[in-house]
Amino acid sequence: MAFSAHKDAEQVREFEADEKTLEKQAAQLAQWIKDSKHFVVFTGAGISTSAGIPDFRGPQGVWTLRAKGEYPKSSTSTLSAVPTKGHMALVEMEKKGLLKFLISQNCDGLHRRSGFPPEKLAELHGNSNLDRCIKCGKEYLRDFHTR
Repeated sequence: MAFSAHKDAEQVREFEADEKTLEKQAAQLAQWIKDSKHFVVFTGAGISTSAGIPDFRGPQGVWTLRAKGEYPKSSTSTLSAVPTKGHMALVEMEKKGLLKFLISQNCDGLHRRSGFPPEKLAELHGNSNLDRCIKCGKEYLRDFHTR
């Protein structure tokens, strides 16, 4: 999918806010979440980058680098990656009854590994570390490679 990578630096530019602005924005977001009746979260590759799993279109993203003929310098296997603070924050919001449902484009399995309830999780692209028994339907999170 390197053909879908961003072509210029402006498209992958990342933005940072000063601490005061960030605190104000975080407080506003927290209030919106508290006031909501049906809070749903949609995650993508960005939530797993701090676990060592590269994203796709960021400055060091898989497709961005492949478009230049390069590859990510390091990456953590989805089998050994550990859920991030972001994953765990979602678990806590669900436990408190704030977060009603989680939709993820990720197939790294970190939402399930974080303890997020599977019945409140839609993994749109599947889960590369999840095996399901074809006889009984029971699911198993795998922590080893298979062929």
